[in-house]
Amino acid sequence: MPNKRRRYGKSRVRRRRGFLLLIAVAAGLFALPFVLGAPEAVRKVVYPMRYEETIRQASRENGLEPAFVAGVIYTESRFRPEAESPQAAYGLMQMLPATAEFVQQRSGIEGDFRDPRTNIRMGTWYLGYLDGRYNGDERLMLAAYNSGEGRVDGWISEEGFDIARDIPFKETRDYVENSLEARETYEGLYGKNLSRDTGWSIPFANIYDETRGRADS
Repeated sequence: MPNKRRRYGKSRVRRRRGFLLLIAVAAGLFALPFVLGAPEAVRKVVYPMRYEETIRQASRENGLEPAFVAGVIYTESRFRPEAESPQAAYGLMQMLPATAEFVQQRSGIEGDFRDPRTNIRMGTWYLGYLDGRYNGDERLMLAAYNSGEGRVDGWISEEGFDIARDIPFKETRDYVENSLEARETYEGLYGKNLSRDTGWSIPFANIYDETRGRADS
């Protein structure tokens, strides 16, 4: 009986080692393309590209750079179409219901703001509206998108206010800087017009659309 137990114990250890080895080999094979293609391949997984045709079209219609809009989407939702905040902001561009209603009334864009492409069109229109309101100042646009026009109007009415250093809310300061940094990253990876080959991002970033038959074309 003791011998049988020892043999059984050794067999179980061998199976466990074999299983762990199999996991290690599988992990190595999975990581190999990223190691060989780093850093760009890895960065394209971290900074995915989805809905690029919709982003390009909406950007053209509103006089914006597609990479700028992509940077906002990344900062808002990490390109997750079902992202929802505790404040009820929804979707890729985190549209609030009240903002979506304002955009629909002013722009004529129809549809449910929770639909990913409608969300992009509405959010990009609103960025274009802010672009005109703040004379193309990207920091003011982003601050207003995050914190509201009323707050930004109050800040800039103060003598000596500098948008680059004087935003009183840390969340908004971080949002502005993160959006601009994300814009530079997307421009570097995909080009200003997001027309550069998307490469490694496709299998990972578009899986949501492919499983629902809604991939951009």
